[in-house]
Amino acid sequence: MPTSRRAHLSAPWTALVLVAVYAVGLGSVVLRPADNPVAVWWPAAGLSVALVALTRPGRRELALVALALVVATGLSNLTGGRSWQVSLFFGVANTAEALVAGLVLRASTAVGAPRIGDLRDLLRLVVATVLGAATIGLLLLAAAGPLGLGVPLEVSRTVFTSHAAAVLLVVPAVLVPRRPRDPSGPDEQPAPRGAAGLELPAQVVVTTLATAAVFVPQDALPLTFVPLVPLTWAALRLGPRLTALELVVFAAAVTVLTQRGEGPFAGGELGPVAGAGIAQAYLACAVLLTLPLALLLEERNRLFDEVRSERRLFRANFTDSLVGQLLLREGPDGLRVDEANQTAADLLGRSPDDLVGCEVDEVVVVEDGGLAARLVRPGAGGGAGPAAGWRGRGGVAGRADARVSISVSRISAGAGAPVWSVQLLDVTAEQLAHRRLSDAEKLTSATLDTTAAIILVTDLDARIVRVNAATAEMTGYTETDLVGKRLWETTLAPDSAHDLESLFLWPNRSGAPVVREHDAVTLGGERRRIVWSNNLVRDEDGMPAYAVLTGIDVTTERASAGLVTHLMQAAVSTAIVGLDARGRISVVNSGAEHLLHRESVDLVGLPFTMLLDPEQLQARLGCTDHDAVFAALTASLGEEEQPNRDWWWVDGEGERRVVSMSLSATGSDTGAQVGFLCVGRDVTEQRRAQDLVVAALEKERTAVERLQAIDEAKNEFVSTVSHELRTPVTSIVGYTELLQDGTLVAPADDQLPLLDSIARNGQRLIVLCNDLLLLSGLDSGDVSWKAEEVDLAALLEAVREATAALLVGRDLDVAWERPAHPVVALGDGSQLERVLLNLVGNALKFTEDGGVVRVRLESAPGEAVLVVSDTGIGIPVEEQDGLFERFFRSSTAQEQAIQGTGLGLSIVSSVVQAHGGSIAVRSAHLEGSTFTVRLPLKS
Repeated sequence: MPTSRRAHLSAPWTALVLVAVYAVGLGSVVLRPADNPVAVWWPAAGLSVALVALTRPGRRELALVALALVVATGLSNLTGGRSWQVSLFFGVANTAEALVAGLVLRASTAVGAPRIGDLRDLLRLVVATVLGAATIGLLLLAAAGPLGLGVPLEVSRTVFTSHAAAVLLVVPAVLVPRRPRDPSGPDEQPAPRGAAGLELPAQVVVTTLATAAVFVPQDALPLTFVPLVPLTWAALRLGPRLTALELVVFAAAVTVLTQRGEGPFAGGELGPVAGAGIAQAYLACAVLLTLPLALLLEERNRLFDEVRSERRLFRANFTDSLVGQLLLREGPDGLRVDEANQTAADLLGRSPDDLVGCEVDEVVVVEDGGLAARLVRPGAGGGAGPAAGWRGRGGVAGRADARVSISVSRISAGAGAPVWSVQLLDVTAEQLAHRRLSDAEKLTSATLDTTAAIILVTDLDARIVRVNAATAEMTGYTETDLVGKRLWETTLAPDSAHDLESLFLWPNRSGAPVVREHDAVTLGGERRRIVWSNNLVRDEDGMPAYAVLTGIDVTTERASAGLVTHLMQAAVSTAIVGLDARGRISVVNSGAEHLLHRESVDLVGLPFTMLLDPEQLQARLGCTDHDAVFAALTASLGEEEQPNRDWWWVDGEGERRVVSMSLSATGSDTGAQVGFLCVGRDVTEQRRAQDLVVAALEKERTAVERLQAIDEAKNEFVSTVSHELRTPVTSIVGYTELLQDGTLVAPADDQLPLLDSIARNGQRLIVLCNDLLLLSGLDSGDVSWKAEEVDLAALLEAVREATAALLVGRDLDVAWERPAHPVVALGDGSQLERVLLNLVGNALKFTEDGGVVRVRLESAPGEAVLVVSDTGIGIPVEEQDGLFERFFRSSTAQEQAIQGTGLGLSIVSSVVQAHGGSIAVRSAHLEGSTFTVRLPLKS
């Protein structure tokens, strides 16, 4: 039987435990061996761990308990004669041990305080004991020397053994729960566990005698197992709680006797300290040998109690159940009834005794092989294997009209014969009512589905519960779309929710249907005119139960009745002319009167061809005779309408109008042709506008072609001039270099500046020619890009060397930052070098002396990032939209007369975009500029 979780300690109990910690700690210090600096047993450790484990959750409570433990343990050492330094150390160390072990025990408990109720709890206690004892042992190993407590290793080993034994002994005595009494009564109580009668006193006497026989003499080492026998007796008969308490008393007796020099562990060559340590290990082994056995037996007895309780509950439910129940057991001769309650006997028409022993198929009839075949079926190995259960319906043997609901479940699991529980419920009346209801439902469904009208059935809340098949065919809404919605939430019912509510709140008391006419919108958006006939269905008491709405589609009838009127009142921009079989005008609408500027009385009876321009008829049809023209116009007419075609109509004032006209034949219900219908629309202004648009488009196309020709000529001119200029300029630069280095003749000193100016301006002309040639090639698509691996880091170093000459005589702080590893991109190395040269050159050119220029190359995921920043004159924000256009020069550069063509940044942008990269700028007037270029790295 399950036990409840142990409650947390209250404040008075906490204070009492702290007093006990102080008392037993003082006793351990006072009674320790004279030659041993530490106590050989420390039961205060077990009390401290139990106190931490049973403290209420919360950091504040735990901190207060820890502080109290430091004080209580420290005072016990100080009162016992130790120095305040040693007392403080032991107070902190003992508290640390208690916190470690107690928190381990608390961590294993989800609800309430921890307990020692089974082997898993005992295993957690062992882990907590080892961790706590190891904590204080390690602290003593580090502090024993400085505190003068003796050899650190021996002191640590002694404390570890004594504290571990104390925790294993004391904590179970506190945390093992009491076994609750079984409330079912004395008749169902489990057998006595030995705590009653004379067994408990006898066991205590035997344990006392065994302890005295072994630990009073000094030479009984071979008999140390003797006390374990009565302790095992306690574990088997007294339960874990009494066993834990007896172990505490036994440990106290063994410890006291050993410290007095008696027993098998005292005296001899071991010495008092070693003997006391072995005694503590012996006590720990006694706990681990007896307490698990007691916990295991306690768990077994608890399971036995639960089984007995479940059996009593099952027996009560089986006997007193209002549902018929059978117990089936499989035997060599089939599946037979082992037990039956009175309800099952009444249902099957037999007494319970008559049912016992009968084969199940003799009392319960199940189609398709019987119930036994469903429960015992072939297994995987070819033998018979029991099924997990079955649920269904069947009959009763000897009662053809009886029907029962059957639920079978297997309630045995083991090597024995399977046992099933069968529940029987009489559903004969339900089956008959269901059959009658099903027949009525089928009749209603057949009636609804064969009615060629919309039928909606609703409850009294106007919520749709049923629709017929014709509703889906006529409206497109399926039963799933409509069922569950209120009438006014659909597009089929009347538009006014108030109107519908009044129908259901105040139904027609006479019983006659309420007829209303409303528009309904189908699923496809089509609006239909519906005549609704609404009435209520009443139950046998005359109370309203359902509402039935029947709708008849009268859209076609209404449309046919108003067709002629609608056509005659059509928009004035559309002319509708009705013709008879001979081509005479029989009817016209107001649109035709407005288009022709003639009254209908003047048009009716005239040949239709008189409305058309004779010149156009002659040009298109080759004749102007009415009959010949009308025959030609209607020759191609079939069942489909003739496509629209523009014709000249002549109105009553003699003015010609362009009319987009179509002809179609009309017939009667019998299929005979009765006439023709002409529909025309005045498109005179539209055609004029179209002609103007066509003319304008033609002019625009001609202008575009001329602009393209001019642009191509410009590109050709720029390319030709650049080629022609680059050749002589290159010669000028070459001859200038010969004059500079004295190859032809040594120049005079006053000639050198002139030669330098010629060479510098020649180089500018060459750069300009190259830029113009590159831009011309980009426009024409003649530039061929190389696809090679380019190390941007090495390229940056080359640019650094190339721009070194620009820094001669300048006072600029130029910083170059690049990674030590290669940054490899795929592209044209010379063009990428031009990008770097243009950006760095601009930064140097537009930054005044005393400024700073930073060039940084870095690698980002999948791309290389080049950042060129300066503290120069900057670019006004409002001018940055045209920054990468050709010949762009900022107003600041123009004001300061800084030389340049304005082609560099346009070339940079074109080259970067051609390599799949991007360029961005951040700048402002007189605040410097930062250009950021991103190029994809080679994958």
